[in-house]
Amino acid sequence: MDKQASERIIETVESIAKHTLPRWNELPDLDIYMDQVLSLMSRYFDGYQSSDDKGLTSSMVNNYVKLGIMPAPKSKKYNREHLAHLIIICVLKTVMPIGQIGQLISEKVGNDSSYEKLYDRFCDYYESSVSAITQSTERLAEKDCDCVDIIFSSALRAHAEQAVALGLMKLSPEEQL
Repeated sequence: MDKQASERIIETVESIAKHTLPRWNELPDLDIYMDQVLSLMSRYFDGYQSSDDKGLTSSMVNNYVKLGIMPAPKSKKYNREHLAHLIIICVLKTVMPIGQIGQLISEKVGNDSSYEKLYDRFCDYYESSVSAITQSTERLAEKDCDCVDIIFSSALRAHAEQAVALGLMKLSPEEQL
């Protein structure tokens, strides 16, 4: 692979590595309406979503509420807990069925004393996972692996990580503790 292609791969990976999620205290501390929720969520994931991901819609949010995956808004307004739920859902929905995401959140919230701690821990895991993957990808690019090899490697790591996560979801709630 030529030096320019390697630099473009590293550039792409570094831009992904810079993506962070807002911590609990960075989420709005006042109740907001649906259009504001959608705008915020778009900003939180700006430049990080794939081109075929249309982002979050009001219909999706309403379905998550109907399915019991997140709490209903109060007087059509959403708070920090709603936003945290939506961020977790948006991150996980590409690798887990929505029902399992709801199950995972409800089990963890039920065992946790604070939704704030759960959410901030999720953000920490997110960022450490992104960092580990991007460092591994940068090492491949520096070894002169071509782009197809790097894509294979990334996709296969994603596949293996998804298999582990879904396999662990099959454990009973007691075994997951």
